[in-house]
Amino acid sequence: MIKTPQPQYNSKLTDIIIQLEHLRGHSVSGSTNRQIFVQLKNLFHIIEALSSARIEGNHTTLAGFVEKRAAGQREDESMREILNLMQALDFIDEHIATTLIDHDFVLELHRIVVKNLLREGDDRSGSFRNKDVSIANATHTPPSHYDVADLMRELFEYINNETNSRDELLKIALSHHRFVWAHPFGNGNGRTVRLLTYAMLCKKGYIEPNALRLFNPTAVFAGGRRKYYNMLERADKGDDEGLLAWCEYFLSGIKNEAEKTLKLADSNFVNNKLLLPAINRLNTSGVLTALESNILERTVRKNTIKAADIANLWDKAVGPSAVANQIKKMRDAGYLVAEKPGGREYSVSFIDNKLTRLVLDQMEIEKLLPIRVDDLAGKS
Repeated sequence: MIKTPQPQYNSKLTDIIIQLEHLRGHSVSGSTNRQIFVQLKNLFHIIEALSSARIEGNHTTLAGFVEKRAAGQREDESMREILNLMQALDFIDEHIATTLIDHDFVLELHRIVVKNLLREGDDRSGSFRNKDVSIANATHTPPSHYDVADLMRELFEYINNETNSRDELLKIALSHHRFVWAHPFGNGNGRTVRLLTYAMLCKKGYIEPNALRLFNPTAVFAGGRRKYYNMLERADKGDDEGLLAWCEYFLSGIKNEAEKTLKLADSNFVNNKLLLPAINRLNTSGVLTALESNILERTVRKNTIKAADIANLWDKAVGPSAVANQIKKMRDAGYLVAEKPGGREYSVSFIDNKLTRLVLDQMEIEKLLPIRVDDLAGKS
């Protein structure tokens, strides 16, 4: 039976829960262009997936991943592991509104996570383990494989039972720990439970896949892997003190991440702190010409542009064909994208081109990332 801590919440934990409840009820009516926000969401899926993989020992850097993906290099196992996690996040976003978090849902997440992997795969993809296991460098010994099915059935019942809103956040925190404690798969448990946490936060409205609200719950753990493991071990004892300490650690991190990323719904922040500095750096380095940089800057400031909006950016008068050719060149290079298929109104694109890395650099400067863009070793 899953144990919910009985003592009254301490004042800090109570405050965290109240603040998170306020964030859940707060309607985000942001000014960020929808096309830009979708791209920011794409970046957050990269960050979420890579952060989760890094916790498990994947040494790919953010810079390395975006450069390899832009170059079409997706075949090595480290890349496949991250791409699998991104696919799982897309699966959650697509299905969570109409899907129950149950046995089938979690097995599908696991199947996606370990697909086509050798070192980080599982020969029982999409199935619970059929043998006893131990966890390296951990004091906790997972329960017998004979008990896994019953333990997971109990966990899904716990997740789906209705409780008051105050306890929903504790439920998410405790479910994360309980899953890790049960260790239901031969491999991929950590990656799957972090996806499950994302799914539970979506289900309860703390993340809204199709609205101007997003954040990276794995950031709570990725910035300090050793503390993550230590807090899980404290909760493994099953006493109120250890379980409440885990909940406070977990929910405090969730609150901090949610508050940070609310900035991304504000076009002034996105434009002036992320996009315009990245475009300027690309111009300074010689990758963009002055004309290309001016076109992108105007696109950012106006949210979208049509050909007529940029005709005065040339040093001399030019005809419509010259403007159209320049737009086509920048679309082909991936820097402009049509707002609608076949449309003639464009917004800036910063995914899978040379802007991607620089936008991530700006996000690091603004303390929106759990790991450094070029960090090879990660934080322990």
